[in-house]
Amino acid sequence: MKKIFLAIFSCFLVLSMTAQINTDAGKTAAILKKMTLEEKVGQMTQVTIALVSKGGWSDTEGNMDPVGLKTAIVDHKVGSILNVNSHALSVDKWHEVITAIQDEVKNSRLKIPIIYGLDGIHGQTYTLNSTLFPQNIAMAATRNTDLVRAEAKTTAKELRASGVRWNFAPVLDCGRQPLWSRFPETYGEDVYIGTTMGSTAITAYEEDGLKKTTAVASCMKHYLAYSASRTGKDRTPIYLSEVELRELLPAAISCSY
Repeated sequence: MKKIFLAIFSCFLVLSMTAQINTDAGKTAAILKKMTLEEKVGQMTQVTIALVSKGGWSDTEGNMDPVGLKTAIVDHKVGSILNVNSHALSVDKWHEVITAIQDEVKNSRLKIPIIYGLDGIHGQTYTLNSTLFPQNIAMAATRNTDLVRAEAKTTAKELRASGVRWNFAPVLDCGRQPLWSRFPETYGEDVYIGTTMGSTAITAYEEDGLKKTTAVASCMKHYLAYSASRTGKDRTPIYLSEVELRELLPAAISCSY
């Protein structure tokens, strides 16, 4: 009897999920039909918070500029904003920032919510009193995926507590240039460890689903060869042979599924 119940429940769950997917797909298609070319371009555009802050690039307090918000969201139909503020904000301040952004969306034609992202690579470092963890290179040294999973779960919860649903993590660059300033963000040079740790983190971030406050959308960055900086400086030219590229490619593919 128990097995029959489980089978019926499983079928019901699959059908419910399929129906939800179809419903979401239908809503998306309906919105796309309404969108102008300008709105589609705007939705694919991401700007920094500096463009909608009162102090611009010098702002460290998260003070939103109403005129800047209107210009970006209503006039230019921008669909995404990312954080480049070097100063951590309180949970209450984050709520104020996110609320101001989403309130401006109500003045737009289609009212599509803004996607906001933060770099919680080793904990939600942009929120005061959050839990900070070792950088990825140190987590990789433990060879312990359970630690990576626990870290990702905590980070997801604290991001959601801050009102953010998108995390710019994990970093899936396979470390190549030891002089590169962002090498600690990687899980090191080994493809297997990067694949294992990266896929564990992604699953932990996302598996609960965005309808729950324990999950966030992840961002698999910056592979394939960002870490092979010729000079060691960030955002500089990369020169990588086809042989090396093919060595890195399996890690990227594995972490994508």
